[in-house]
Amino acid sequence: MSPFASQPRRRGPRSDAQRNDAHILRTAARALAENPHATIQHIADEAGVARVTIYRRYPNRDAIRRAIFHTAAAEAHLVITDALDHDLDALTALRKLIAEMAAIIQRYPVLSVATDWQPLPGDAHRPSPPPTSRRMHQAVFDLVKQGQKEGVLRADLPPELLPQAITGTLHIVTRFARSLRADPAQLGTQVADLLLNGFAANTRQPAENGQCG
Repeated sequence: MSPFASQPRRRGPRSDAQRNDAHILRTAARALAENPHATIQHIADEAGVARVTIYRRYPNRDAIRRAIFHTAAAEAHLVITDALDHDLDALTALRKLIAEMAAIIQRYPVLSVATDWQPLPGDAHRPSPPPTSRRMHQAVFDLVKQGQKEGVLRADLPPELLPQAITGTLHIVTRFARSLRADPAQLGTQVADLLLNGFAANTRQPAENGQCG
């Protein structure tokens, strides 16, 4: 995996508070992936901080989970913004995004077992995603539509399908990466190849009457 996808983006020096917060969220993401009912005390012990340190930032587990989802969406949105700033074509931008999303899920493992960070459209019984998450999903949707317009993605499929396929495939593959013997460093690239080769425009006509050539 390229350095582009291996590390979260940073804008300027980070304060000690920001570093501590990032450490807490990553620790919480691991703990909550292993046990959705992990206590604040357990998360604090795993992070090596006092329980009050976490409570000052997050009053409960739900607040921690929301912060993890928001942070993950913000990191993914930065990738899209970077791609747009560099005027990358839709297919290249989507490849970079998928690789980065794989790295993000590995940084925050609870994302691979959570089902409420991307509510289904029109589902009134699930909480609305935060604004950062909505912006990220809209940006992915726009990239897919751009790719269809450019002719590099199949236009016969609904543009909503690929963002859902990206999210679902990354959830499943990341969750079971160890049993699949997948290389974590190559996971994002492999998922991108799997999805985008399937969605790429087919420029070859199928052979007629079973004849090749």
